[in-house]
Amino acid sequence: MDLSQETIKIMISLLPGFLFIKVVCLRCSIKKYEVHNYIVDSLIVSLVIYAVASFIGVTISDTDWKPIIKILSLTIVLALIWSVIINRDWLAKLLHPGDVQLSTHSSIFPVKGIDKFKGKWHLVRYSDGKEIVGIIREYNHETHEALIEKGHLVMKGGSLSPESAWYYSPSGDQIVYMRTLEENNHE
Repeated sequence: MDLSQETIKIMISLLPGFLFIKVVCLRCSIKKYEVHNYIVDSLIVSLVIYAVASFIGVTISDTDWKPIIKILSLTIVLALIWSVIINRDWLAKLLHPGDVQLSTHSSIFPVKGIDKFKGKWHLVRYSDGKEIVGIIREYNHETHEALIEKGHLVMKGGSLSPESAWYYSPSGDQIVYMRTLEENNHE
């Protein structure tokens, strides 16, 4: 056989793994995936998908395209099921039964916690020493951009600037911390 035909067959055999990983990454907010891990994981996932396909009676032939469609459909279904398992931490609950568990998410704060910050009063401190008190309306955990409504600069001595304004902190501003304030302390 020709080398190009062999290369195409290898790429087609890895296609279910690539598709599986792409669907899982999109459904689970996984943004960064190393290239060398991507190829190895695609190979492993493809082998598992082909094993499941052969278990349910789907085999690939060189002449028929229908089994390929069935395998790609099976890939999407398995990727959706796996993304639900990851998002709900079912694997961690199965392996570590008990009341207290840590999430297996690599970025638990952005996935589950940022919505609790929005719409509430916070003291935001930046690496340059500047502090702003205001309501966080938007926060991007990837770029660390923040949009703060009714913001007041904290002056020397702890007093707040008299005028409130919208503050936007671009991705270059380093936020050191955000502390939630009681609602009756700042109005």
